[in-house]
Amino acid sequence: YTFSKELDDLAGVRNPDNDRLERSLGTIDHPNVAAVTFLYQLPFGAGHNWTSSNKVLQSMMSNWQVSGVYTYTTGAPLTITGTCNGGGIIDASCYPNYNPSFSGGVWQNGGIGSGGANVGTTAYLNKAAFVDPANYTYGSIPRTAPLSLFAPHNMDVDISVRREFHVRESIRLAFQVDAFNINNAVHFAAPGTGIDSASFGIFSSAANQPRKLQFSARVSF
Repeated sequence: YTFSKELDDLAGVRNPDNDRLERSLGTIDHPNVAAVTFLYQLPFGAGHNWTSSNKVLQSMMSNWQVSGVYTYTTGAPLTITGTCNGGGIIDASCYPNYNPSFSGGVWQNGGIGSGGANVGTTAYLNKAAFVDPANYTYGSIPRTAPLSLFAPHNMDVDISVRREFHVRESIRLAFQVDAFNINNAVHFAAPGTGIDSASFGIFSSAANQPRKLQFSARVSF
């Protein structure tokens, strides 16, 4: 388990001579990262609690192993962007300001995908919390994690089942089945973060891969 905090002061356009204006959580900050691994010898076959008098069946039952990896990572901080109007001189994406008239929470429509809302079409962030800066100015919100906004967490469970057969004294055959994201869970990547975009607050992609199975065999001699 790792608990960490990554800060940086990536140079920005608000003031090239004062990087402290950009000091904030870095975009690679993941406060909590946990990984658990396990290996278990199944209690079947010779020398275990579950045996069989049938030699063929006992041979098939013996020497099976189950192993796995569980990982959990909290989401990275979001970077909210708006549009700066420089009168045709400097017109570009930039940081917006907080909306002084906004109250309440910036998250809306409940949990992701709940309450009848649809991922891919429903905005889960309220753009009314932010406003574009006045002409010829840059916004003042933090570079990352304004209003403590973070992407969703990511989690994965991978399982392997392995059996080794002794063909002869010097020849062994190993058979293995691997299941990646065995529970086929979906964990979303960051939502749209541009307040002037129609995709603001909408989750449109996954941060992980769907369940995959892999079969393999290896001969050692």
